[in-house]
Amino acid sequence: MTDVSCDDTTRMAHMLTDALGAERQGSGLRDPETLLEILVTERNGDWIIVQNYTNGTSCIVAMGEHWEGEIPGPA
Repeated sequence: MTDVSCDDTTRMAHMLTDALGAERQGSGLRDPETLLEILVTERNGDWIIVQNYTNGTSCIVAMGEHWEGEIPGPA
């Protein structure tokens, strides 16, 4: 895979969730026009960071293995 892979947001979302079984674990705004999402596959812990733009394009900007989510501490 190249460093950054981009596609239509809807197509990419279907590919990540339906084909790979990835589920969103978190998201946050990078700026008013950019949303970052972290998706993780439960079966093997692979993780993907996707950058979504308001123009309808999304890009995979990082991928890795062995995701470990944090357990929230007391409030």
